[in-house]
Amino acid sequence: MPAEEAGCFGYWRDPVFLLSFAVYALNREMIKPSLRVYSPFFHGHLNDCLLVPVALPVFLLVYRRLGLRPDDAPPRWWEIALHVAVWSLFYKWFGPVILHHGVADPADVACFAGGGAVAWLLWHRGSKRPVRKPAVLDPRQS
Repeated sequence: MPAEEAGCFGYWRDPVFLLSFAVYALNREMIKPSLRVYSPFFHGHLNDCLLVPVALPVFLLVYRRLGLRPDDAPPRWWEIALHVAVWSLFYKWFGPVILHHGVADPADVACFAGGGAVAWLLWHRGSKRPVRKPAVLDPRQS
């Protein structure tokens, strides 16, 4: 897969994804079960902050493989914003109102957006990475 080439966004191999996934698993399997009192941060908000850095690379890899994403660039601000908007509508309106599952908590939307902003900063830190673009065949060379 071209994403594994040096300098391209690594999707599921991306360090931000891997670290965020590890924190999510640690929180779910070790931290939350060991807490003796309810902690709003560990029981709810931490996972909400990790939604974008954990889920978005997987979605973008699927889009890339389906040909819906033109290159292997790190996630763009509008890709993050679009997914935050869709996930916010789904988890904070559709789920609670239509499916009667979950709670419409506006703080969760702020966590989605905050986690997305931090992930975007980490994905775009430093110099510009080379981006692999699909080869375009020139019909005149046939």
